[in-house]
Amino acid sequence: MSARIDTRECRLCAHAGVEAVLELPGMPRWNHRLLQPDELSTDSGVDLTVYRCPSCMFVSVPMNLSGDYYDDYVNAPSLSLQAQQFQTGQAREFVNRFGLSGRRVLEIGCGDGYFLRAMHEAGAHCFGIEPSSAQPQYASQPGIQIEFGFLSGRRILPEAPFDAFVARQVLEHVDDMSDFLLTIRGNLRAGAVGLVEVPNLDKLIGEARFFDFIPEHVNYFTPRSLSLVLQLAGFEVLEICPVEEGESLRALVQWQPTPDYELLMSRVESLRFDIAAFVTDCHSQGKKVAFWGAGGKGLSMMAIANVQDVQLLVDSDPRKVGLYTPVSHRRVSSPETLALQGIDAVIVVAPAYENEIVTKLRTELAFSGLIALAGRDFQLVT
Repeated sequence: MSARIDTRECRLCAHAGVEAVLELPGMPRWNHRLLQPDELSTDSGVDLTVYRCPSCMFVSVPMNLSGDYYDDYVNAPSLSLQAQQFQTGQAREFVNRFGLSGRRVLEIGCGDGYFLRAMHEAGAHCFGIEPSSAQPQYASQPGIQIEFGFLSGRRILPEAPFDAFVARQVLEHVDDMSDFLLTIRGNLRAGAVGLVEVPNLDKLIGEARFFDFIPEHVNYFTPRSLSLVLQLAGFEVLEICPVEEGESLRALVQWQPTPDYELLMSRVESLRFDIAAFVTDCHSQGKKVAFWGAGGKGLSMMAIANVQDVQLLVDSDPRKVGLYTPVSHRRVSSPETLALQGIDAVIVVAPAYENEIVTKLRTELAFSGLIALAGRDFQLVT
């Protein structure tokens, strides 16, 4: 947490050349606590510069926190009755909206634990993680498990995977947002939902609230930039709206795993095997085989199949007739050539036009031989 970022590069989009838009000299080093008498002689302010990226318009300040920042960090906004009412309402709404009663919910940066308790009372099975060693003693209570530490570096918690997560007033403190969000993602079940809450930059700018730019807050979000950082981490943004009379932004998100790319690789091997087996079987019966389709998808499939013993390639586009395919070097002929060559079986390698080609073969060309479709699962037309 003590490393400073390179202020010439945007923390969100990595664009070089961020612009300084506000200079605040001699600001408090820590805004979360007051000083003891014996600390006065060593106290000094820090110069704070606010930067804006000219590319994505993300607003940030350099990381300026020392390694002991969280040693005695205590943030208890729930001492306020107004804050209690807001947190209770938001916790109940979150649990009820997504059916989280009885489900496992993780709060990152759970602070004094008030929001965790509110979700617990709404029926969720709650866990918390908090970087401040001073705060869990305020947050602990029966039925809620809280541990000290950071959620970073792709750390997987023993209680994972979770059905939902909450990160309230946390993301603005995080230097490496990508690592933080990807680490959260690694602790979730497929389909898990999340609630992310941050201060509202539009409110700060609209009311010229320079005093809300502090060293602890290194990221400042508009609805657009909050949506962008969440989407870059792979979350689907369900909703972003202002809350607490516009003081904060609340994002509701969902995590769905990426498609199974192993399926793509297995499809390469299965297509190669299926075409080769079909051609071999046809030849064993003395049948001649042709491909139909000289479009882009067909070129790829013929290159992957790498079958030499196919007598013909046809396509209904007259502009392709007489030309040759790359890699497989097959000459394109017109569909009428099928009868002239005595073709007994056709492999259709044009997925988007399979139905049209089958109809043309059976009706216009009166083709009575075997037809195989290779675009999806390799299958024979009955």
